[in-house]
Amino acid sequence: MMERKTSNFRNKSQPSHHAHPGQQIRSRKVLLAMLAVFLLPVALAWLTLTQGWFTPAVNSHGEWVQGQIAADNQWRLILPTSPDCDACLRVEPLLNNIDTALGRDGDRVAVVRLPTSNELEAGYVYIADPPGLLIMRYVLPSSKSGVEFDVNKQQEQEREQEQAKMGKALLSDLRRLLKYSRAG
Repeated sequence: MMERKTSNFRNKSQPSHHAHPGQQIRSRKVLLAMLAVFLLPVALAWLTLTQGWFTPAVNSHGEWVQGQIAADNQWRLILPTSPDCDACLRVEPLLNNIDTALGRDGDRVAVVRLPTSNELEAGYVYIADPPGLLIMRYVLPSSKSGVEFDVNKQQEQEREQEQAKMGKALLSDLRRLLKYSRAG
């Protein structure tokens, strides 16, 4: 009979427990590349936010607020009034012009005067959705009384420019909200 020789060489059909050094280096490179692909965007996003390279709320012009008022069947431009707020009286025609400028969407929006409360401060115009959620607010241009006539005329022109700028911002944000809303 023939004796079988045993050798120290492994059978090629059996798996190897030790990979070739070149394969180890290649698999490490692939692993590092995969980690870089997934971690690099996260690291760049974190760096962008912490360094202030990103300015949030670029599309909106008003200040986002939280609050709740009574529900209604349409969007509302709310003007909180108080006895000592003369800017509130001057801005009401502008709000009516915004309602008119909305065109066919004007039926979806109502201009409402409400007394000041914990949710509504005088000196602001608010946008509220039909369920009553306060969404944004805009600062009313302040009134400054001057001593001389020329100063009053210049201040009046500045206030009108500020009011027009606030009106354009409010109209832009309101149109965007109406465009994406199905309510009201």
